[in-house]
Amino acid sequence: MNWLDEINEEIENNVPSIANEREQWKKHSIYKVPSQLTELNEKAYVPRAISFGPYHYGKEHLKPMEEHKHRALLHFLKRCGESFKSIFQKLDKVAQELRDSYKSHDSIWINDTSKFIQMMILDGCFILEFLRVNVDSNTPTDYDENDPVFGEKGKFYLASYIKRDMLMLENQIPMMVLHKLIQLQIDGDEEVIFMTTFSSV
Repeated sequence: MNWLDEINEEIENNVPSIANEREQWKKHSIYKVPSQLTELNEKAYVPRAISFGPYHYGKEHLKPMEEHKHRALLHFLKRCGESFKSIFQKLDKVAQELRDSYKSHDSIWINDTSKFIQMMILDGCFILEFLRVNVDSNTPTDYDENDPVFGEKGKFYLASYIKRDMLMLENQIPMMVLHKLIQLQIDGDEEVIFMTTFSSV
């Protein structure tokens, strides 16, 4: 079968509708930076302190922050009174929607839903805990003042790098994760206030 026949057969058997294509593109919201840009200055597109989402997960220089994500999760769980299982189940229900937010990612995140959801929860809890102690200095905190990330030292030495990494194009998680985690702690009006504050960081 030549190429012309293949195209004709594809058109006859599976004509992509404009509506289907539009729906497919609407799902993606977190993209990889095109290689034409990254080749100009690779360091400009790589997080320096912490990874969020799958694109930079596991890079050697970012691994030290994983233990701090775990600590943030424990503080978050203690404060909201929810079990990890409960949070996991809530996000597991929308796992495919969360995966579809990414234009592309490694097969591990497609084949291992549990690992993907764990990453979303750890990253989401860290972001919320970081914002909690850095956005409003009057917010009471259960972190020690000497905490290397969430204490005064962390605010002085690390906060600017973490903020930069949070804003990087490839270093993102879907907003849905943050919304679902916030709903475990506060009511609807407070959520609007928090997300408005978050958008101005």
